[in-house]
Amino acid sequence: MERIKEILPRLPDLPGVYIFKDGEGRPIYIGKAASLKSRVSSYFRSGRRDAKTEALLANAVSLDYSVTDSEIEALILEADLIKKFKPRYNVELKDDKSFPVVAVTREPYPAVLVTRDRGLDADYFGPFPEAKELRRAVDALQRVFQFRNCRLKLDPESVAKRPLRPCLLYHIRRCSAPCAAKVTPQQYAQQIKDFKRFMRGGRRAVLVSLRKRMNEAAKALRFEEAAKLRDQIHALTKLAHILKDSYRETEQIHIDPADALDRLRDVLGLSSLPRLIEGVDVATLQGADAVGSVVTFVDGRPFKEGYRRYRIKQANRRNDPAMIGEVVYRRFRRKKEEDAPVPDILLVDGGKGQLSAARRALDRVGIQPGLLVALAKGEEIIYVWGKREPLALDRTDLALRILQFVRDEAHRFVQVYHKRLRKKRTLGR
Repeated sequence: MERIKEILPRLPDLPGVYIFKDGEGRPIYIGKAASLKSRVSSYFRSGRRDAKTEALLANAVSLDYSVTDSEIEALILEADLIKKFKPRYNVELKDDKSFPVVAVTREPYPAVLVTRDRGLDADYFGPFPEAKELRRAVDALQRVFQFRNCRLKLDPESVAKRPLRPCLLYHIRRCSAPCAAKVTPQQYAQQIKDFKRFMRGGRRAVLVSLRKRMNEAAKALRFEEAAKLRDQIHALTKLAHILKDSYRETEQIHIDPADALDRLRDVLGLSSLPRLIEGVDVATLQGADAVGSVVTFVDGRPFKEGYRRYRIKQANRRNDPAMIGEVVYRRFRRKKEEDAPVPDILLVDGGKGQLSAARRALDRVGIQPGLLVALAKGEEIIYVWGKREPLALDRTDLALRILQFVRDEAHRFVQVYHKRLRKKRTLGR
């Protein structure tokens, strides 16, 4: 114990893996940390410890650690070391068949899946101790490597002849859409090769390869290819920030997004999960600095790249429904021009008046979301276009809470913009 305590001041405030060892140098516990200094020091703070921690510290004689470039790499290294050494106090992975793995299917266009199924024709990585952290990590890695995570059976010849319409993930730059022939088999195979290399060797090995290929593409005047590789390099270097954003988004919700979307589908009678939800709100002060906002949620989480702000140009600035209508019209007119995906649910802040104004705007554009709903503050009653009676749910209902979060985020976003314009007009800066 004293020998380990002497190491604590020298531990770096960096992500990595720490290993408690016994008197014979055998690993007895392996853990990961966003900060090695903070995590290992927590074992020695005063206070009650559970029986497992007491036993661990009673048998620990020495401590080793390894710094990684990111929390994701710490997660991967922890799983590899636990699998290799099987430490006695990592009891959660003794029956590793019940824990999730990352599977890369052996297909012309491989899919990357988080699963507990060991019967797939796939290359496996893991198992991993915590499913929620693993899913967050794979989600962050998908933003870098743009692999597909669907279960479609894709044949290159069929795709070339009759490409499918790309799904939402292509439009938000999380999948290169092999199903829609947006990427060649060779290019997609390289994406998967880079992902596997990351899972085996970490970020640095992939960065070396990407930089070499980018330079070669630039010298050969293949500037579009070089630009894509540059963007991938940038995303990979920002991987830690991507993961932190994912943690922050989940912490904001305070509910499980998957459970909330399941409940929302059932309450609204939808045939599938509402993966894309957009929320609209407006703000003004006695007609001055009238603005609107649209926020985007993907799979129940905020997708900041899809947020948009608007200055009201035509509508009566003292008429909330009219301003809602203008924002909806401008948003969906752009979607129609760009052939962008429409939301499964469009949520407007307000009641029947705002709902009707949004519907008229959508009719003018000529495209419709899957479902149009309104949610007014205070009443917390859901108005659904096409249904005579509003829905009054319990305040703790997950369906209501996810809609409230979308509505409140739209309100927060528009208020920030409104205050900025008001300050600029008042102070002249």
